[in-house]
Amino acid sequence: MNRKIKILLADDHEVMRSALRTLLDSREGLAVVGEAGNGRELLEQVEKGAPDVVVMDINMPELNGIEATRQLLSTHPHIRVLGLSIHIKGRMVSEMLNAGASGYVPKNCAASELLEAIQCVSAGKMYISPEVLEDFVETRKRTVSDENAFATLTEREREVLQLLAEGYPTKEVAAKLGLGVPTVHTHRQHLMQKLNARSIVDLVRYAIREGIVSSDA
Repeated sequence: MNRKIKILLADDHEVMRSALRTLLDSREGLAVVGEAGNGRELLEQVEKGAPDVVVMDINMPELNGIEATRQLLSTHPHIRVLGLSIHIKGRMVSEMLNAGASGYVPKNCAASELLEAIQCVSAGKMYISPEVLEDFVETRKRTVSDENAFATLTEREREVLQLLAEGYPTKEVAAKLGLGVPTVHTHRQHLMQKLNARSIVDLVRYAIREGIVSSDA
């Protein structure tokens, strides 16, 4: 009955992770079991820390929080993911929840709300901050019947898109994903066809617009 909720923090800002660790470790019943600076590191840390809840940022390098959530829950469906992001409007909230997150709170939320959200998702419930709920519902209404090109992309194509948009050359993308260079070229070609892009610049613009990478990536 006294078992602590094990939490893993995923955020590319070390200061943010440190502040969250200090806050959460000071609360009875909670224990931070690991940290990750990007989505790929998170997937590795999950095997070591065996968390109950992952507090997940969205904008992270190499593998963003939405993709990391999809991949994490495909192999560890029992883990609960709580989105914690500066994004409080637009499709990012919907995309995060569609990926399988059990909750979503803004980074400027009060400590009490974050703690409530962790307890809530840990208990198998959903928690969406009131600050983002109204816009989330409206966005859901607007996009539920829209044709979404992003939805046609495969998991690998989404990974390639993020790395290309972050400025990695083809050889480095291939190395990071364990693929051959010709395979990356093929994925890039498919991306350009599906997203109606004429150049890498168009892919970068698309990735920024969709929140796959931040504008300062």
